[in-house]
Amino acid sequence: MFRFVFAICLLLTGFSLGFPLSAQSLPPLLSPGASYIHEFDISADGSMLLWAAESNNKKQLYRRDLNGSEVITFPFTAGLKTPHWSGDNRHIYVLADQNGDEKYHVLAFDGWVPQAPPVDLTPFPGKTALLVDTNNADGSALVAINLASPDAFGLYRVRPSGGKPELVDEAAPGRLSWMSNAKGQYFGRVQMTKEGTVKVETRLPGQNKWQGFTIPGSRWRSGDEVRVISEPLPDNSAWFLARNQLDASTPQRLDLATGKMLEQLPADGTDTLMAVFDIDAKPLLVQSVPGYPSIRIFDADFRKLLERVPLPIHSFLKETSSDLTTNRYLLAFMTDAGEENLVFLDRKAGTSQILFHQGAPLTPDQLPKTVPVTVTARDQLKLQGYLTLPPNREPHGLPLVLLVHGGPWMRDVWGYDGEVTYLAMNGFAVLRVNFRGSGGFGRNFENAGAGEWGGKMQDDLTDATCWAVAAGVADPRKLAIMGGSYGGYAASWALVKTPKLFYAAIEQDGPEDLPAMLDEMQPYSQPFKPIMVSFMGPERARQWDHSPLAHIDQMQRPLFGVQGVNDPRIRVSQLQKLEKAMRQKNKEITTLYFSDEGHGVSHEQSFLSFMQAATKFLQDNQQNQANASMPEDYCPQSSTQ
Repeated sequence: MFRFVFAICLLLTGFSLGFPLSAQSLPPLLSPGASYIHEFDISADGSMLLWAAESNNKKQLYRRDLNGSEVITFPFTAGLKTPHWSGDNRHIYVLADQNGDEKYHVLAFDGWVPQAPPVDLTPFPGKTALLVDTNNADGSALVAINLASPDAFGLYRVRPSGGKPELVDEAAPGRLSWMSNAKGQYFGRVQMTKEGTVKVETRLPGQNKWQGFTIPGSRWRSGDEVRVISEPLPDNSAWFLARNQLDASTPQRLDLATGKMLEQLPADGTDTLMAVFDIDAKPLLVQSVPGYPSIRIFDADFRKLLERVPLPIHSFLKETSSDLTTNRYLLAFMTDAGEENLVFLDRKAGTSQILFHQGAPLTPDQLPKTVPVTVTARDQLKLQGYLTLPPNREPHGLPLVLLVHGGPWMRDVWGYDGEVTYLAMNGFAVLRVNFRGSGGFGRNFENAGAGEWGGKMQDDLTDATCWAVAAGVADPRKLAIMGGSYGGYAASWALVKTPKLFYAAIEQDGPEDLPAMLDEMQPYSQPFKPIMVSFMGPERARQWDHSPLAHIDQMQRPLFGVQGVNDPRIRVSQLQKLEKAMRQKNKEITTLYFSDEGHGVSHEQSFLSFMQAATKFLQDNQQNQANASMPEDYCPQSSTQ
């Protein structure tokens, strides 16, 4: 329930415990079955659980009283995402779109009448709505909608019974997020200025005027996100997760009038990914991922409760939720092999337990193993990444897939990844590397990617591949590359820049014509176009010269292209143009289009179809010796000896 729900307009995201389980036990959420369960939430009063489960390509909502065993199922609703309890402990808010088009509507279910269909609270064709806050005790919610203008989001209050949304704050281009307190009261906003800097404005209950400040040194990208993570304090301050004047983000208590940093929590040099504070604005825990997950616990009692729960080593904290008093918590932990444990803590009662467990029906030696690695780029920049090995295989002479993340300012983390696991279970070693420009490793590392789209960012991927060959992990004749979004671009571009390094490439939802991609950005994403341009370079001629579509003649290896037809970020025309051009030049290309998907493959059956086809493509092309990888053409001699 209490997750400081916030919306961002850009629609393009260890510790070892081994102690006895608490004697208290609760019935399982669901009977064992094939359903994948995720997106947990606890009600405002801490008495009920809410979650989503997917089975047979259908995702549905379920709820259960913590003191009972009956599971209530809600009607199937296509495209639902991010379920949240309302502050009245009765209604449930979700987002839903149609086949991945990202034109989200906010829907409300009645938890007391579960058989009733949900009410569409934002029935505006062609518009996009985002959930901002659901904590208000009257059951209302704050939502952002680009209602008045397609290029900017205003803040509105909606009620579960429906009716016209009530304007709370007018739309402004570049609005990044809105802030609200535990009572669901709106008190602040984060804005990207025309200069690209980040401005925070607040007006607390009882204040008549807005107060604000600009974050020093910030030019907004995803890593420079500024997010409030606590209740406002009586001294007119609040805790934020921000980089501010530091290189890497960490929780910082800032004066709301001046922005002065009053206090900060210690950092490890990488960006903090998650911070949990209680209702009194006291820190409970923070998580960063320098390699393995690193969780630092600041509250002694909270630590004791967690230490009673037997969690696998290096568990990654994926989701958290609490009641409005922050006494009852849900913490969802996941391992790299996909084992998930939902931990329930009751701080007031002093109890803790694993409420739900799900994992692969395999023994540990039958599962892939992932380890952090460090790669040194050709200019000596250190790149952090992950190597995943197939079950029961030594790291020697394996067929390798270089899997590239999107963004490009996203990052790879230690934890479960369905694509990685599928490839590894089919005999491939999988290497993921956080190339320069990736988020998560501070502002300087992210800024190192400026102007290097298709340049040094791509060289980092080449260097990582050479590292795997030099280390003996990879069979030098069986190297492939695969990725989605920016990673899809990198896969296609590899066939241009290093045409014989990989025997095959798989691109999913990647831009093939960079100038066209910029022209096709959604109206509400236009304020963020300069961020993309800062990585690509401002000249359209350079953007075109770094487009795979401009260099079909240089491609010498087969490409598998995958695309969601309804993708609003990378239009289906991008792959269609590439496919047409490659076929005209007699280049080898295989394509797979999903009519019910957008940016990314979200449906269970679509994912299985994609991975089955991708794996077959990789395995079939391994047999063609004429296309064998030739790393000696791109790696230092010492890397291939």
